[in-house]
Amino acid sequence: MRRITLLTLFFIALASVSVTVYAALTVAHGKPIAVYADPSDVVVELDVTGSCGSKFFHIQRTNQNFKELTAAALTAISSGKSLHLFVASCAADRNILSHGAVIQ
Repeated sequence: MRRITLLTLFFIALASVSVTVYAALTVAHGKPIAVYADPSDVVVELDVTGSCGSKFFHIQRTNQNFKELTAAALTAISSGKSLHLFVASCAADRNILSHGAVIQ
């Protein structure tokens, strides 16, 4: 019985941490205007302002999904589709991305 209780508490704690992590994300939805290759980031310029106060959204090269998110940005700009971007944090007015998607 004690083993089941500890396991239940572990899953409750894990679920509460997951909710906390994603609660900090903000979302920007817009059309890409330009994609810039920078020495430390790939920067996507959207036609809307993000939660940090600029139209520039940074994909950091240290991000685990750097290649996939960059591919999504290039796909969106080349096909004229919109991006749905999740901003994880701000660095001054820079929107630092977590993940995103190409949408209609």
